[in-house]
Amino acid sequence: MVLLLITVAPRLQFQGPYLYNGDPVAYFSGAESILEHGKYLIDGKTPIWPIGTSLTLIPFMQLCKALGGSTEAGAFWHGMFFIFMAVAFTYLLGKRLFNPATGIIAAIFLSLSESPFIHSINSASDPGSLAMLLGAIYLMLLFLDTQSPRDLFLSFFMLGLAFVFRWNYVFFLPLFIIYLVGDRRIWAFHLYPSFWLLGFFGFLAGISIQLVTNYSHFGNPFQIGYGQLDYSEQFVFNGFVYIKNILRIIYRMLFTWDFFSPLLAMFGVLAIIELWKEKRRDVFWLMMPWVVLGSLSVIYFGVKPRLLMPIMPAMFLIGAEGIIRAFYALRKSLSSAGVSSRVTIVAFTIMGTILFSPMFVRTLLHAHGHFQDKIVMQKAFRWAGKYMQTPNARIITQPYYAGQNADWLRAGWDVWASKRYSGRTIKSLEFPETWPDIGDDWAVINRFWFEGSSVRFENSRAMATRFDSLCTARNYELKMTFEGKAEPLFLKKLNMLTYYPVDFIEYRPRFEVWGPVE
Repeated sequence: MVLLLITVAPRLQFQGPYLYNGDPVAYFSGAESILEHGKYLIDGKTPIWPIGTSLTLIPFMQLCKALGGSTEAGAFWHGMFFIFMAVAFTYLLGKRLFNPATGIIAAIFLSLSESPFIHSINSASDPGSLAMLLGAIYLMLLFLDTQSPRDLFLSFFMLGLAFVFRWNYVFFLPLFIIYLVGDRRIWAFHLYPSFWLLGFFGFLAGISIQLVTNYSHFGNPFQIGYGQLDYSEQFVFNGFVYIKNILRIIYRMLFTWDFFSPLLAMFGVLAIIELWKEKRRDVFWLMMPWVVLGSLSVIYFGVKPRLLMPIMPAMFLIGAEGIIRAFYALRKSLSSAGVSSRVTIVAFTIMGTILFSPMFVRTLLHAHGHFQDKIVMQKAFRWAGKYMQTPNARIITQPYYAGQNADWLRAGWDVWASKRYSGRTIKSLEFPETWPDIGDDWAVINRFWFEGSSVRFENSRAMATRFDSLCTARNYELKMTFEGKAEPLFLKKLNMLTYYPVDFIEYRPRFEVWGPVE
């Protein structure tokens, strides 16, 4: 009940039929295609994304529809369901490896850290893949105690499902073997002769739906959708980039909000020292490969907070164990001074809340801005699409809302929320070469990114200048303005306790719709 409360309650204020950006819209469109046509297609094209998120969205969409709501609301409940699974498995892992208190604290961190929070209310694939990975690891540890064929099969089955949600989870395939060999549990291979067969068939069962999907699209079960993007020229070794990304990962783990650091890092160091003294091989041979394997795709493709989600539970578990050990040390010290255990518990709880609450505030603050952006963006693009007179007219918008980059342009992908809600072809301010020379095109922009108070996009000034030139050249006039609600003032004040002064700036989306003078 506690886990359900800490997961659901903070997110309820962000529910609604609001899709955002590209991947969530793609997953939802894939689910609609399966429901309507029985085929996994996105915008009529073969998807680059695995089928897991779209497939699991369907029951949530159907349920919301049956209850009289919008099918898009199912995206929110889909994310809620899987992040709760991830939180629950984090608790179970903490309880099995350490103690229930460590499990609870780590679960709270995972529930309220920024990336899991944001992407669980946005129909992203990350919560589903993370839940499957954590379930697989927990069931493997359970199998070592029960030696149950069911636990072994389900462990590899869930590992396969993690891959069906996100391709990069294939890097975790060696995790169990490394752990069993490193922790000297190789006896599992001999004591249970069917280990390899059950593991193979479990993983095969987990990925079977993707194999069938790949075969239906390409005639080859082992060819994946990302092959359409032609990354062949990008797969080159660049040692400097890899080293830089490794350092960036370390920095994020030590100093950024997703890991509640550097405070949590200090507790984590305490736990590592104590666990080393206790020779807890089982912990080190699980956590170290977990973090390393989870970082591989990030090292190559770039360091983004959401891509670090697979290693967050491991870091939170170690940090939470450090907090518990610090509490026991404090209680022992105060007990010898005649202070009661009850007073120690209350004081430590208050101190921990004060120390970590700024990071929870940072998460909620970001979620508020993100949510308002979704709501107002949808209104602006819906209105523009409705009132544009020319049937083939296009909308030019900022890169953040156009979703176009060099890879997607090359592959011909333009799946994005702006296109879904406007019903129009979208063009980006970043690629003027793609704009038509003449026509009755309109423009939709979020004025906030042009006002000079934002440091989120380094090319905001250049985009603002380009937009001004566009308005002059095409004789645009302002048609309509849509403004979002301000972030809660109370949260803004509490946010002053964090390490991120840039967040003192109030984020309030103000979308403007521009079109030719009539």
